[in-house]
Parts: sequence; structure tokens; C-alpha cells
Amino acid sequence: MNRRRIWRVLLLLGAMLGGGAWDGSVALAMHEVDHRLTIYGTVRDAQGKPVADARVIISATRLGEGATAFTDRQGYYESTLHVHDTDLGEPIEVSTGDDTKRISAEFNPQDKSTERRMEVSFGAAAAPAAQPGGQSVNQFWWGGGAVLAVLAGVSVALYARSRAGRAKGGRSLKKRRA
Repeated sequence: MNRRRIWRVLLLLGAMLGGGAWDGSVALAMHEVDHRLTIYGTVRDAQGKPVADARVIISATRLGEGATAFTDRQGYYESTLHVHDTDLGEPIEVSTGDDTKRISAEFNPQDKSTERRMEVSFGAAAAPAAQPGGQSVNQFWWGGGAVLAVLAGVSVALYARSRAGRAKGGRSLKKRRA
């Protein structure tokens, strides 16, 4: 693959990401604390033991939002919905298996700095969910970081290759074409 083709691919990839080739409006807005509501909790069985890999469905039909999460080995799940200040009090339904709980979106619309979080736990002796520190990272940031890492790696490789060619007394691209 020649250098021009690599740069074209990189420019196309950058245009797609920067220009919104996917509907990134929700993902881009969710980086702001006041545009997200995190629903979290635990799922436990009848004996109070954590249920691993339980499917938890969160739906807020009037918000046009929904999400599916799976519990970890400790029965913990977490998912984030895109909300606005005007969504205060909107109904949210959280279900796992045959158990469904209905809650209302509760947060302080004037607070623009505190993370908006609500706990919904299921099962016998549903203790408060122990929130693992730093385990939930917004997938948007992971994806963007991966793309930036790939772009940086390709750029460094191209630069190193051109420097190595010049150091060996190789010809530049302009001389090869002539």
C-alpha cells in the first residue's frame, strides 16, 4: 500500500469520525454529566447470592431510550441513558427475568456537575450495589481512544519508515517519480 493511499484512508477515517458519518449525537452529548443518567444495581437469587451474566433491560419509552446490560460475577450491572433536564420524572422500567421495577427519573436539574445515578437492585436481600471504582468507562471514549491510537501508530510508522529510507541514502518520493 503506497503512502498516498494510506493518507487517503486516514483522511477518510478522520472525516467519518469528525463529520458524524454515524449518528453520534447521543454519544457526543453523553460526555456531559447533565446529559446522562446511570442506572445501576445488583441481581441476586432467592438465597441472596449474586447472579452472574443476568440480562437487565432498561427502557424509557417516552425518552426514546433503552439499554441492555449484563451482570458481572458479583451480580453488579450498570448502564447509562441519555437524558435532558426536562426528562425529570419520566418513567423508566428496569427488568431482569420475570422481575420488573418501575421508577421515575430523579435528579436535580440545576446540578450540572454531579453524576446522575439511580440504583435498582433485584432479588432477596438486595443490598446496596457495591460500585466497582472505574470499571464502567464510556464506550465512546474507548472507541475514540482506539482510533487515535491507530492513527498515531500509523503516523509514527510512516515517519520512521521515511527517516530510515533517507538514512540509508534512499531516494525521496519526488526522485522516484521523476
